[in-house]
Amino acid sequence: MTAESRAVRLFVALELPDGFRREAGRLASAVGALGIRGARPVRTEGAHLTLKFLGDVESARVADAMDAMRRAAARSAPFGLRSGDFGAFPNKDAPRVLWLGVDGDISALQNLRDGLEDSMADAGFPRDRRRFAPHVTAVRVGDRVSAGDRTHVVETARAVRLSTVEFAVERVSLMRSDRRPDGAVYVRLGDAWLG
Repeated sequence: MTAESRAVRLFVALELPDGFRREAGRLASAVGALGIRGARPVRTEGAHLTLKFLGDVESARVADAMDAMRRAAARSAPFGLRSGDFGAFPNKDAPRVLWLGVDGDISALQNLRDGLEDSMADAGFPRDRRRFAPHVTAVRVGDRVSAGDRTHVVETARAVRLSTVEFAVERVSLMRSDRRPDGAVYVRLGDAWLG
């Protein structure tokens, strides 16, 4: 494989303000303090809201992804969001992921996401057929965590008094994910202003 055809892992995201990341970090720290093996807090300094995951893309196609992102952004007006409550996938009875939710103008967020899907599909990138559930991951819970410990994790998360952080969505970013032994590192390749 030549350098020109080397694949990079890409996604389009909203980069979040410090206050939002801090609240996600509070949730992660509270669960991490339990010391439950298999309940792993994620690093929240790079926390973001993924709008469109592209996966491994040939380096030569990065410009296509950037152009498609810019076209979608141009068709969306800026809007407001705020941090929400914590939630879990698949549910709070058997959590595998704990997350901090997003509230506010969710219809504008959904329209932006739908526009990205359309624009990326027009550029030849596959559509994501999964339901869009805006969230920021705070904790991953492994398969071997007991039912009792899962309950303790959820009770601890529920007890965290989260502050609401409001913010304006004015741009989207094309991000590269670099896998490292201690977790992924995210690098902004470019951004596009809405409107």
